[in-house]
Amino acid sequence: SFESGPDMSSGGTAGLGGGEMQQFALQMRQQMMVQQVINNLSDKAFEKCMTSRPGDSLSGKEAVCVHATVNKWLDTNEFLMGRLQKKQQAQAGQQTFA
Repeated sequence: SFESGPDMSSGGTAGLGGGEMQQFALQMRQQMMVQQVINNLSDKAFEKCMTSRPGDSLSGKEAVCVHATVNKWLDTNEFLMGRLQKKQQAQAGQQTFA
């Protein structure tokens, strides 16, 4: 996890070797990608589910809509990732016999 990485409390990357720096950069890119997905999903759910001016809390209908939107996205993502993994495994299997 990110917490087990190098200490970045000083704001710098001093003391990191080339491999550690690449690992840190990869972790930062992954963290940014996750944040972008969350932001996009939040935007989609808000556009679809918020039919009135937002208040202090979601109405029951809005909460159900947000829940359904997020679950649909998660199910679709899981399905697509499974398909991609199977395709990659099939391609790797074909390469071993070539």
